[in-house]
Amino acid sequence: MQGGALPGHDLLVIIETIAPQLTRPLRTERGPQTLDPFLPVARLGRDVEVVDATMPCPRLADLFAAELVSSVAVVDTSVPERIGIVSRERFHLVSAGTLGYGRALLARRPVGDITDWSPLCVAPRTPLVDVVRVAMGRPVRHRLDDVLIAGHVWGVVSTTELVRTLAEITIAGAVPVVHTEG
Repeated sequence: MQGGALPGHDLLVIIETIAPQLTRPLRTERGPQTLDPFLPVARLGRDVEVVDATMPCPRLADLFAAELVSSVAVVDTSVPERIGIVSRERFHLVSAGTLGYGRALLARRPVGDITDWSPLCVAPRTPLVDVVRVAMGRPVRHRLDDVLIAGHVWGVVSTTELVRTLAEITIAGAVPVVHTEG
């Protein structure tokens, strides 16, 4: 070791030991191949499951069993314009409860009781850069909550994915790609 630098292999072993999530693939599918920060947010979203606010909470466990489901949209049929969201994290947090009795306490409660009724909801054509700006302006505890896309078909997109995509676009536009043979 010269100058305190770690050889590449040793650094990789340390990263895998301390922070294994840094070496995992970032996503399972490629995002749009674009350098446009004004890309409509609907191009990054995916369909979202929509449930009624009166549905019993335990039924959410089946929906969150699918790995790609990060949030579920919730509608209140008594007030049709009212839309909310329950994230996987929120569901698991409430299910655990303070003393481990969360599931028992949720057994008879409706989904509406654990819903965030003021999610960030955007139109499908809203530019990526605008959605990231608004999402990052939310209170800290909601800053990384998923974003609902209100269109003919409702969608959802992870704020983390939005920020990552904008960062990739910014870096790709600012740093020239140099190909070397080797």
